[in-house]
Amino acid sequence: MREEKTFRVVVFRFETDASTNYTRYMITKNYMPFFPGNQWLELKSIRKTSTGKEYAKKLVAFLNWLDSRKVTYENATNHHVREFLHELVFGNLADEKVLSLQSSVGYSTLTKYVTVITGFYGWLDDMRQTEMLWKKKSVQANCSFLYGQIYSREYRYLIDGYAARLKSSRDYTKWYDKATKELLCRNFNTLRDEAVLRLTFEGFRIDEVLSVTLDSYDAIEQLVQPTRSKGRANARNGENKLRLVALPKKTCEVIDKYIQTERADAESESGKLSQYLFINLNSGKRQGLPMSYHNYLKILKRCATRAGLDAAKIRTHNGRSTKVMEFLEHQSLHPEDNITDGIIMESFGWRSFSSIDHYRNHNNPIIAKSVMEKLHRGGEENE
Repeated sequence: MREEKTFRVVVFRFETDASTNYTRYMITKNYMPFFPGNQWLELKSIRKTSTGKEYAKKLVAFLNWLDSRKVTYENATNHHVREFLHELVFGNLADEKVLSLQSSVGYSTLTKYVTVITGFYGWLDDMRQTEMLWKKKSVQANCSFLYGQIYSREYRYLIDGYAARLKSSRDYTKWYDKATKELLCRNFNTLRDEAVLRLTFEGFRIDEVLSVTLDSYDAIEQLVQPTRSKGRANARNGENKLRLVALPKKTCEVIDKYIQTERADAESESGKLSQYLFINLNSGKRQGLPMSYHNYLKILKRCATRAGLDAAKIRTHNGRSTKVMEFLEHQSLHPEDNITDGIIMESFGWRSFSSIDHYRNHNNPIIAKSVMEKLHRGGEENE
């Protein structure tokens, strides 16, 4: 018989005074709301509900692990965190259950557990440093000595020490070549889906693409501007400060045709008017509503499968990564155009030059050949 867990993740749906609903993933303890954890999760769910869900699942795993050892979350120590991480990797050695390499957690998963646990205890420490009365004696009760040993501890050395045991990270495709870009565009079932992909080819994050409104797309000037980035709306007092991007003719042709045909039909059939450019097309109660990230990810992976590509290696961020490398290739091939790192930084909405490094392909043959030719040309001139 399956053992009943003390802590569980449940879905709550709340109704606002505007008669709208919103969803939150929260934690219950013996079927009652676990308020300390839920207060913290609410902060993590403000931008994205899915973030709160993932954080709740990992925090519940740790809380149930503590509960199985008769330890409350208030009394947990750094020792308990180390033991929990060790068991995630190796299994419960006391029960002689050792995990195989295939069933061991991945590096990124283990890192996320650390992020959740230390984040929760850091928040507890911030919220609970108050003056308390112990019997008749007033004492300054600073909880740092309890929670601080968990959230301020560096666990990276533990994770790195487990590296040989952990599952390797997923191998994703990071950059598309020209042939792959064309192959994907040919295998979508709708103009809408092709238009979304083509906008990521211009360096947009998928969230930015899905935030584009009819008003923020200028078909005549062939310009587009997102209304949100990384889940945050950036327009204040009617002023949108996010970057404006000029689009290629082909991309605009696909968008324009989508607006005139698929989008117009879906809007007419559903009776819903949306400010967002990309909406759900299929008949049903969600027709006419803004397209979601998860919906597009499924569509993109199905498209990759039809194109004969490995769908498991495809991500929505690939288009943005590809655009960065196109900038860097042009920078190397045509220095006379003066495409500086500063221009690249502005084009992608970054605040730091170091952001470029995450997108560099150090095995790029175009850049390698360009450098070689310049070096050899310089040698020939000196002979």
